[in-house]
Amino acid sequence: MTPEAEFSEAVSGLAPIALRTAATLRLADHIAAGHNTATLLADRIGADSDVLGRVLRFLVVRGVFGEPEPDVFALTPLSVTLLDGHPSKLCAWLDEGGIGGRMDTATRALTVAVRTGRSPYASIHGDTFYQDLAKYRSGPDFNTLRQSHSESFADEITAVFPWEGVQHVVDVGGGTGAFPEALMRRYSGLHTTLVDLPDAVAAAVRRITAAGLEKRFTAAPGSFFHPLPSGADVYTLINVLHNWNDDDAVRILRRCAEAADRNSTVVVVERLIDGADQRAITTMDLRMLLLLSGKERSLTQLRGVAEAAGLVHGQRSATAVGLDWVTFHTSGTQQPAADNRARGPSVLSQEFGSDIR
Repeated sequence: MTPEAEFSEAVSGLAPIALRTAATLRLADHIAAGHNTATLLADRIGADSDVLGRVLRFLVVRGVFGEPEPDVFALTPLSVTLLDGHPSKLCAWLDEGGIGGRMDTATRALTVAVRTGRSPYASIHGDTFYQDLAKYRSGPDFNTLRQSHSESFADEITAVFPWEGVQHVVDVGGGTGAFPEALMRRYSGLHTTLVDLPDAVAAAVRRITAAGLEKRFTAAPGSFFHPLPSGADVYTLINVLHNWNDDDAVRILRRCAEAADRNSTVVVVERLIDGADQRAITTMDLRMLLLLSGKERSLTQLRGVAEAAGLVHGQRSATAVGLDWVTFHTSGTQQPAADNRARGPSVLSQEFGSDIR
C-alpha cells in the first residue's frame, strides 16, 4: 500500500471498525465451522445477510477474508488470528463486548485528552480504567489477555539480565506470573515473589502451581503503592511505569527503593520513546495517555522519575522484542553482590501478609 493509500485508509476509520465487528460476531469461527456464505452466517448469528455480505467484502478486499467464489467466504492467514482459540487472543482484544472494547471507546476521545492533558476514560465510563476493570466482568477475562501479552516477551527478557548468582527476585506488578515462571524454569536455584492485585496473583498461583514451581514462589497480593517485600536481590517492573503519570511512577519506584537494600537492583523493562519501532511506541504512548494518563518515557525522563524516588541509574540494554531494560540502584553499585542475599520467601510472606497458595 502506498503512503497515500495508507493515509486514506486511516482517515476513513472503517477498517478497524469492520475488523472489530468481525471479531465480536466471531465470523472467523463460524466460517471455519462451514457457515461460509452471507446467508448461512446471517442465519447463524441473527444478522441481515445483505449488510453482513457488504462487511465481509470490505474485509475481503483488505485480505482479512478470502472469497474463492462469489458469496463463499474463507479464512486467510489474517483471519486465522481471529479464531477464538488462537494464541494471540486477538479476537478477545477486539470484542466490543469485553474490556478491550471499552478501552477502544476511550481512544475515540483523543481530542479531549489533547485539550485536558488527562485520560478521558473516567468521563466516558464513570470510573478510572483500573476501577472499571475491577468491577467489569462482561466479555473476555482481562487477566487471560494480559497473560498472552506477557508470554510474548517473558522468555526474551530472562536472557538479558545477568541472573547468575541472584537468589531472589520480586516482580512488582507482575500480573499472572509469566515472567516469574520463565525465570524459575531457566534458573533452578532462584526464588521469586509476585506483587499484584489479588485476582492477578490468584491466576499466577494457579500458573506457577501447574508448572510445579510453587516451592520457589511466594504470592504477595496487594498494591505496589504500599510497602513491598524487603531485601530482595532484584526488583522488576515490567511494563508497569508507563501506565502511570510521573508522580505515581515516583511513588512506585520509591516503594522499590524503600524495600531494596544497598546491594539490590531495580530493573525497569518497557519501551523507551527513542526505541527502534516507532509505530509501536507512539501507538502505546497515546494508548497509555487515553486509558491511564500514563506515557512512554525517554531514558532521560525515566532517570528523572527514578532519581526523584532516590534511585541511581545503572545501565540500559535492548531486547530483541523491542523492550528496553534499564537498571537502577540505591547506591552506586552496578550489580547485586553475591553475598547479602535476601531472606527466604516464607519469611517474606509473613512480613508482607497472606500467602494465598
